[in-house]
Amino acid sequence: MNVLLWLSYQGTRYAGFQVQPNGRSVAAAFQDGLEAVIGRRPDIKGCSRTDAGVHALGFALSFHYTGHVPLRRLPLALNAHLPPDIRVREAAEVPESFHARYAAHAKTYTYRIRNAAIDDPFDFPYTHRIAAPLDTAAMQRAAAG
Repeated sequence: MNVLLWLSYQGTRYAGFQVQPNGRSVAAAFQDGLEAVIGRRPDIKGCSRTDAGVHALGFALSFHYTGHVPLRRLPLALNAHLPPDIRVREAAEVPESFHARYAAHAKTYTYRIRNAAIDDPFDFPYTHRIAAPLDTAAMQRAAAG
């Protein structure tokens, strides 16, 4: 069956999603977990590539599944074999023609700025701190152009 998985991951330790020779990738780590659960490394299709260090809240991945773990339990089985910075959130059967990359119609990127003199210990890994007042009018003009 063709399966769609929704992943979330922190990309800090990875050289991006796609397997590449210059460093550890999210895809390689995921395939290690997949091999531990189903005994093989099927070809996986991610919805897109990500750059090194990029995080994903909702990343679609598809592959053809021939394992014995029931689909409803597949996320738990995979998560038991994945590093803690990669999680499968849900799994669903999709039509045989489904391909995660070609089915993706949009991407949303979020850039977080903390406009303060002091970092927040709970969000500093995910924000860029700027102490000076922001010129929001200039930022709006730049975003529009």
